[in-house]
Amino acid sequence: MKRHELEHQAKSNYAYSIDKETIHIKLKALKNTVKTIELIYGDPFMWGMNEQTKEFEWMRETQQTHTLTKEASTSSYDYYFTEIKVPTKRVKYAFLINQEYLYGSRDLVNLTEHPNEQYNLFNYFNFPYILEVDQYVAPSWVKDTVWYSIFPDRFYNKDNQSNNLTPWESEETYKNSQFYGGNLKGIKEKLPYIKEMGFDGIYMTPIFLSPSAHKYDTIDYFEIDPLFGTKEDLKAMIDEAHRLGIKVMLDAVFNHTSVDHPFFQDVVKHGKDSLYYNSFYIKNTPITKTKTKKHGGHVDFHLDYETFAFSPKMPKTNTEDKVMREHLLNVSRYWIEHFDIDGWRLDVSNEISHDFWREFRKVVKKAKQDTFILGENWDNSMPWLQGDQFDAVMNYEFMYPIWSYFGTNIKQAKYSGEDLKNTINQTLFSYPKNVITNMFNLVDSHDTARIAEVCEGNTNLLKLVYLFQFSLPGSPSIYYGGEIGLRGNHDPDNRRCMIWDEQRQDKDLLLFMKQLTTIYHKESAFYSPNITWIVTTNDVLIYQKENLTFVINKSNMEQEIDLSIDIIGTDLFTKDKVSLTNHNTLSPYQAFIIKA
Repeated sequence: MKRHELEHQAKSNYAYSIDKETIHIKLKALKNTVKTIELIYGDPFMWGMNEQTKEFEWMRETQQTHTLTKEASTSSYDYYFTEIKVPTKRVKYAFLINQEYLYGSRDLVNLTEHPNEQYNLFNYFNFPYILEVDQYVAPSWVKDTVWYSIFPDRFYNKDNQSNNLTPWESEETYKNSQFYGGNLKGIKEKLPYIKEMGFDGIYMTPIFLSPSAHKYDTIDYFEIDPLFGTKEDLKAMIDEAHRLGIKVMLDAVFNHTSVDHPFFQDVVKHGKDSLYYNSFYIKNTPITKTKTKKHGGHVDFHLDYETFAFSPKMPKTNTEDKVMREHLLNVSRYWIEHFDIDGWRLDVSNEISHDFWREFRKVVKKAKQDTFILGENWDNSMPWLQGDQFDAVMNYEFMYPIWSYFGTNIKQAKYSGEDLKNTINQTLFSYPKNVITNMFNLVDSHDTARIAEVCEGNTNLLKLVYLFQFSLPGSPSIYYGGEIGLRGNHDPDNRRCMIWDEQRQDKDLLLFMKQLTTIYHKESAFYSPNITWIVTTNDVLIYQKENLTFVINKSNMEQEIDLSIDIIGTDLFTKDKVSLTNHNTLSPYQAFIIKA
């Protein structure tokens, strides 16, 4: 055995505390290299006199062992887990592999050749002390919330008579320069619908003063855009949502502003003499290059200031600047204290400093302890999820494999069942268990094509996608219209107006969604961070979470499956008794949630 075949790191997603005396320990090993694995651990300060050697040494009799279990595998690795109690709050530990090797922080030692190395604490991993203040803690209400993501301008127009509105049922191409009049009164009007659907959290894309329909170029963070209504409208909507048991999360776009933001315009006017000069990343003054220009076959992106992506309309903020930082932190506090919002979704959160987010968390949690902080990160996000910054991120790491396995209209490589299992297992293992249960799980958003487009409008397939999404650890999110099969390609086509004409809705899908959210809220096994895979073929998935077994056939043909175990229970969809043993035939697009 070689050291590089094993992987562990102390004080990380491999070793973390979940309460004042409990630590989770994980280990990653090259597939099929480990037969047995035990954790050897003890308090590093349990020292005493060895009566035989008369030397002062670590008291070996205080050493404990605990077996790790293999929780998951991929094509390349096996993943092991255990939980230990540490009453003294500190522990040193190492791994006994195959009753022969000691895997420690510095060396992999063959104990047959060096038996005394089992007690060499210098080679042990160290968890110095469990400090509750450092622990990751998210609001308790998040893990079983079903989110409903709303693009306000396109959701529902309630008595909005603003000039230059595009007709709601227009066949025109959807553009970010078109306004359809969806507003806060409209969202309030549809709260009973949202509640009836089983959605108990609303995430709205930005609602602050902005020249665009998407509002990601903010002019004033303290004002509601008049197209959406007034502060009174927002307060009325939030109060009614809370009365119905629905949480409300707003979108904070702190990475950049609009070029029309007064801070930036002051820099344009006064240059280096502006109080806000350091609030942005200014390259040259006076600021004259404010547009990208086409020269022949290429685009000149050289502006006098840094931007979000290459958008000249969105100058990037410097959150290390004292003036800008104070301004944005005041914004984050204001909407909690005056409107009782329940969460902040943070746009382009991975391009802002960790230092800012640490201070942001302190301000937000002081204003309201159970405020949910959600980052828009598209990749592995452990640096932001260690208890000092975010509570969760938008889990695009789950979305990609879902598209790749279930999608029929995709550009990326098609996933097999094993590919799906491997990617999901790898993602689950890469986060602490108490983090993964709070992730914001989505299958589409205002930044992607709609899942109905990815599945080419196949209702049977969409049902299976949503079932799989809901079964994963974390809180599921439905992008408005997803429940009625609303289609749309990438931005801006994915921001079509919600269809309220019931004759044009996919009623079959809508009724399925109601049933799914009802089951989800009744069965706590949905929230478990653990998945046991039984069958993973190109068409059939069978897996278990505690007392629930999920069976999915995504094929439009019958599928024959053989099982080495018996699965017997009640299907939560039909309430019928189900017995899967030995050889079975699954109907096209058939799905079960079998409760043992």
